[in-house]
Amino acid sequence: MLQAIISPAKQMATNSETFLPKGIPPFPAKTAQLVNALHELEHRDGPFGLKALWRVSDKLLAENVERLHAFSPVMDERELDDPATARLVSPAIFSYVGIQFRSMAPEVMGLDELEWLQGHLWVLSGLYGCVRPFDAVEPYRLEMGAKLAVDGARDLYGFWGDVIAQAICGNDEPRHEPCTVINLASVEYAKAVLPHLPASAKAVTCVFGEGLRNGKPVQRATASKIARGSMVRWMAEHAVEDARDLTRFDVGYTFAPELSSADESTLVFVRND
Repeated sequence: MLQAIISPAKQMATNSETFLPKGIPPFPAKTAQLVNALHELEHRDGPFGLKALWRVSDKLLAENVERLHAFSPVMDERELDDPATARLVSPAIFSYVGIQFRSMAPEVMGLDELEWLQGHLWVLSGLYGCVRPFDAVEPYRLEMGAKLAVDGARDLYGFWGDVIAQAICGNDEPRHEPCTVINLASVEYAKAVLPHLPASAKAVTCVFGEGLRNGKPVQRATASKIARGSMVRWMAEHAVEDARDLTRFDVGYTFAPELSSADESTLVFVRND
């Protein structure tokens, strides 16, 4: 079973003009806990408590405080039939609008590619834990690395524990094959999943280099986000089911076996000249 993980984008919008959500994220009660914790932080420390947590400008603070006040966690997918709720949410894959998602361009994918995404892709989230592409989400601000103490945990890594990895690898369902996680997430988000994978699972991290320095790939944040989006799109277009097929990826980058790990846990791609 192949599952890919990616980071979310800070920039979000409600976009349900083309597709409607097909369900809700897997941990609504935990999301509600976090929303309550954010409200408590604002009540205790005022908006500047949220500003310090979110690390935002005054303009973004006002925008995200407004979003927080309007946020209403969907606890049951039957609530999506309520027009008032439907106006607040949209499918996750169309709600995140950062560089990576623009590179992925899901809005111009065919139905087969979107179906592949729904069955193989997870967007990691500080607020939701993880979401499938067509899970209903609302705009929010909460990065996985935020120092928010909740439910006895000192941060979100402790709060989420191993439940995200369990959801991704389907530990509550019988599987005929071990889970292979294709890691296309940033370090901040990947460490909420990779340390908690079951022993039977395998993780494959893709690294995108813009060249070499001292024999090692040079990674740049923006270029890596674009490459990760392109990789997800390429995987969907080719209906990838085996991690070994990733070495054929050739959208602006070429697989570099000499830089990759012998056990194929790290695959390095270098930008084409």
